[in-house]
Amino acid sequence: MQKFTVSVFINRSQQDVFDFLSNPANFQRWMPLMQSAAWTSSGEPGVGTTGRGIMKMAGREMELLLEVTRWDVPSRLGFKILNNPFPLEAMEYVYRLEPEDGGTRLTLDGEIEMVRFMRFAGGLMGKMYVKSNRNELNTAKQLLEAG
Repeated sequence: MQKFTVSVFINRSQQDVFDFLSNPANFQRWMPLMQSAAWTSSGEPGVGTTGRGIMKMAGREMELLLEVTRWDVPSRLGFKILNNPFPLEAMEYVYRLEPEDGGTRLTLDGEIEMVRFMRFAGGLMGKMYVKSNRNELNTAKQLLEAG
């Protein structure tokens, strides 16, 4: 299991950041690989809520099924991927939102585990995930600060 952390300051309130990150309609705006996403559970979202997303990687569409593992408005939001698309065996993300200097410190704590025969490339893949997630958080920052 590889763990990583990335963080960014966003000049918006915790609630604004939480609302943006927790809305599947926004996923494709700040996650460049995401083509579409929606909750698949009925009712208000919270721990146990499920969702579905379509990602496009290397010209191929992949379905992601996710479950909300943390929903502490407006300070924590967590997801785990249920169907673990290649090359992952497991993936879980927790977003921490903390007040800072009139805005919000957004920190992503991620855990990924590669499928067995890809573990040799774990370090390289981990660096790629860190870079990708840092870019996503910076995109979310730009969108939120632009209004």
